[in-house]
Amino acid sequence: MKQRKNLKSLSNAEIVNLFEQLCIEQYDAMEGDEQARVNRLVWRIHDLEMELKSRPGDQRYELMRLFGHPNMQVRLSAAEANLAVDYASARREIQAIKDSQWFPQAGHAGMTLYFLDTGESKPT
Repeated sequence: MKQRKNLKSLSNAEIVNLFEQLCIEQYDAMEGDEQARVNRLVWRIHDLEMELKSRPGDQRYELMRLFGHPNMQVRLSAAEANLAVDYASARREIQAIKDSQWFPQAGHAGMTLYFLDTGESKPT
């Protein structure tokens, strides 16, 4: 809970920068086969997304500036965070990641699209 309190004091731009940094760390942890670290980072990244969502008007759209980022994990996480905010743009970004064949992110993107198409996942 301490982290949540600290997040409240950050600006949207600071949250976006931290989101980017943590996603890059997550990518590096994936490449290094450090699953425990990947899992810890997932929750920290999720907390940032939820902080933006909780702000007036749902500020997750701020993460859209990370679309097209050179790091595929940053792009994927930003796109998934925006499915409920701007579905069409987020879906295009996820499709582009799938089409890139940059694994494992392309595989994750493909599964995300599958779950959206089958209704097993609904953006919130």
